[in-house]
Amino acid sequence: MKRGPLHDVMVATHYWSPGWASALDDYLRPRMRTFRFINLPLFGDGSAASYRLYRDGKLAAEITRPGDRGPARYAADIRTTISWAKRDGPAQLFIAGDNLLALAGLWLRRRGLVKAVVLYTIDFVPQRFANPVANDLYHRIDRFGAARADVVWNTASGIVEAREQRDAGRKSAPQLIVPIGAYVKRIEPLPAATRRPTIAYIGHLLEKQGLQVVIEAMPEVLRNAPEARLLVIGDGPYRAKLEELARDLHVEAAVEWAGFYDDHSAIERLLLDCSVGVAPYVPGEANYSRYQDLPGKIVTYLACALPVITTEVPRHGHLLESSGAGRVVAYTSEAMARAVVGYLSDPAALAKASDAARHLGLSYDWDEIFDRALSETTRLTRELQNG
Repeated sequence: MKRGPLHDVMVATHYWSPGWASALDDYLRPRMRTFRFINLPLFGDGSAASYRLYRDGKLAAEITRPGDRGPARYAADIRTTISWAKRDGPAQLFIAGDNLLALAGLWLRRRGLVKAVVLYTIDFVPQRFANPVANDLYHRIDRFGAARADVVWNTASGIVEAREQRDAGRKSAPQLIVPIGAYVKRIEPLPAATRRPTIAYIGHLLEKQGLQVVIEAMPEVLRNAPEARLLVIGDGPYRAKLEELARDLHVEAAVEWAGFYDDHSAIERLLLDCSVGVAPYVPGEANYSRYQDLPGKIVTYLACALPVITTEVPRHGHLLESSGAGRVVAYTSEAMARAVVGYLSDPAALAKASDAARHLGLSYDWDEIFDRALSETTRLTRELQNG
């Protein structure tokens, strides 16, 4: 593969599930002469932290150890990132998956170990932590990183606007929109008529993610579409409550709990046999998704040609309706049930919406997203370095 002027990149991230970081890993590994990937667990549960060095797309070195635990892990993650980043010489570009790791990148840049730093902001919410001291510290770090990075990537325009409102005209690095994408080109959707009448949900099981409203809708869905099933791909602290709700409503036989997957290809294979995808976010200021244009789970549904039913939270939910690729409904079980039944009981409408979903999803292919982002980042960093 022909290489451009950018040939030595380092990525550092906290992980919980496959997403942008694994996609960027897949994208950069075969394209870089030298590529380094630092992967730290998001939660302090002792999950593995790792460092991988690739040369010409081949693994040249790897370190794996248990991640740090407790609140002190935040400082430890910065130290670990710096230590691993220094192992194999300077890099052209350091991409930090959050503002904490951007501090490590800025330290490395100050000492000449990286030429430029990108802060990639995946999510943003004014009230990140309930503790006001922790919340203030988080935003101070974010403000510092956004001002001193060479370029800031944001997954949505809402994040840019929220930062501008918070920072009231203070200095900021150039801002790019680098949305969450999907592996659209590798996915081959099945015809809608051959799929099972299954409602798909992927994501972290938290109360604010709203899956409870879909379970509450299931009795009405089953009265109208007895063969319908709900497939839940993911795990999280709210799972026990959701399982209890399904039992209380006597729909547990219609709900399949697939659990957590760290293989995005496996997730896609599960989705390809489903008919509809749901993204039932709970409305409210504390929901990260209200600052997203189209959240990642919605983009993945579209790539798999699943019409999407979402609530009035994502900023660009209107694109689903205007393109015929989905519906935006009120956060009620009645509205959710009507939308689901509307698709499952009308094969022609389902097939039409499936085609529209795939068409909309094509504009969110990861390769195209990263091609644009890195080309523009290279241009901007050259301008900054040339004065």
